[in-house]
Amino acid sequence: MKYIDFSITQSSIDNRRLYFDAVHQSFFPSDALGGRAAAAKAQGQICIEANEECFDTDIRLSSSVRISPRTSFKRWLASVRAHDGAKARLHRVADRQYKLEYLG
Repeated sequence: MKYIDFSITQSSIDNRRLYFDAVHQSFFPSDALGGRAAAAKAQGQICIEANEECFDTDIRLSSSVRISPRTSFKRWLASVRAHDGAKARLHRVADRQYKLEYLG
């Protein structure tokens, strides 16, 4: 799988986070998956590029339904003028490198 598509929700905008369906856990290196609490941070990290800026983060297992990068994406969400229901894509460009694309 080279990319995953996801929807931006009002919760994403309010909390400044990206949320992916939990079924996409295998899209990320297993050592980059951590728990929800700050103390449960994963040992490995990935880089998610947004607007030519790299955000180093792990992926939180938020619930049985969704996962999310621990890092805030407030600037990116604001720069693309994200709105509830918009679509976006996360491309895997290398082993631990990903890139965001806003589809609108």
